[in-house]
Amino acid sequence: MKFICNGMLGKLCKLLRICGIDAAYSNQGMAILLEARKENRIVLTRNTRLQTKKGVFFVQTSDPAEQLKHIISEYDLQTLIQPFSRCIECNCKLKAVDKTLVRNNIPYFTYKHFDEFALCPNCHRVYWKGSHYKNMTKDISNLLPNAK
Repeated sequence: MKFICNGMLGKLCKLLRICGIDAAYSNQGMAILLEARKENRIVLTRNTRLQTKKGVFFVQTSDPAEQLKHIISEYDLQTLIQPFSRCIECNCKLKAVDKTLVRNNIPYFTYKHFDEFALCPNCHRVYWKGSHYKNMTKDISNLLPNAK
C-alpha cells in the first residue's frame, strides 16, 4: 500500500517512513491528486478542499502520533510495518552495506563503534543503529505495541 501526504502532514509522512510504509510527500496543492493517481497512491490530507475527492483519506486529528495510529489501523498496516527500512528523507528502500563502503561518509567514532549500516541508494544518506535508533525504536513500540 502506498500513500502520498500533502504539505500539512510532513510529520506523519516521516513517521510512516520510519515504520517502513511507502509514503511520498507533496506540497503541490490540488496537483497531488494527479500525482497520486499516476503512482497509485492514497492521498492523506487535512485539507478540507480535498476531503471529498476520490482516493483521498481525510486525517481528522492534528497530532502526528495519533494520525499514525489511525492510518495503521484504518488500512490494517500492522503486518506491513518494517521499521527503518526506508529513507526518512526521500522514501527510498534502504540497502544494507558493508561499513567500508560508507567509511568516508560517517564520523570516525561511528565507524569504529558500529558494524551495521544502511545506505539510501537515492540520496546516499547513511543510517546506523546509534542512540537515535534506540530512541526511535522505543517511540515506535510505545505508539504501536504490536509492531515488529
